[in-house]
Amino acid sequence: MALIAITGGSGRIGHALAPRLVADGHAVRAIDTEPVEGADWEQLSGSILDVSAMTEAFAGADLVVHLAGHPAEEEWAELLSLNIDGTRAVLEAAQAAGVRRVLLASSIHAVGFETGEAIGRGEPLLPRPDGYYGVTKAVMESLGSLYADRFGMTVVSARICAFGEMVPDGDLAAASWFSADDATRLVEAVAALDRPGHSIVWGVSANRSGWFPLGEGAAIGFHPQDDAEEALARDGRSFSRPEPTGPIGGPFTTVPLGEPMP
Repeated sequence: MALIAITGGSGRIGHALAPRLVADGHAVRAIDTEPVEGADWEQLSGSILDVSAMTEAFAGADLVVHLAGHPAEEEWAELLSLNIDGTRAVLEAAQAAGVRRVLLASSIHAVGFETGEAIGRGEPLLPRPDGYYGVTKAVMESLGSLYADRFGMTVVSARICAFGEMVPDGDLAAASWFSADDATRLVEAVAALDRPGHSIVWGVSANRSGWFPLGEGAAIGFHPQDDAEEALARDGRSFSRPEPTGPIGGPFTTVPLGEPMP
């Protein structure tokens, strides 16, 4: 089993992943500015901008999962500091600590102005961000590529879609659902990956009504199993497959640049 260090371990995704990974037999070291009360996994306090502290926190880890950062549109200076400078610091610390595998939480918003139709063709997508937040995720992917090539690391950038333990409301969000169990499967796939280089995969479940190709994930051993339609049916909720013509970034494409979402 692996020792998995998670930045942003007290956040929504980190807090969902940690108990699942522990249940599967992994050791988890959650790193955040504030701990979670009652957690039965190791917790450390620290800022991702502190390379020395992160190097110490990552010591002995088999995988770093980098989740820390602003999760939506924000002022440029804030995004630049935490999302871009923070990602560089995390990658620098992982390299200094001798960690060979890193999973970066990129986002669907790195390509938010693409349509489901374009995504469904399965072609590699260049960044097409829908806001400053999306720009930071595109830069994150570039930093991941740089560190993989420079230092022979294994770096996976996951373009996370609509993460949630339950299927979210709204047809577009449901079509792009990424369950907590499938997110755990992605982490475990990267922890077992023994192939240097940078990969970009979709952080999405196996939704029959979605447009996201799963081949890139399968190539690194990630095989999602959950389906939004099945989960909605179990809850007695209806669902209509959205047309693949509009931007996948949804409301992120219209929020004023640099203004937090309401």
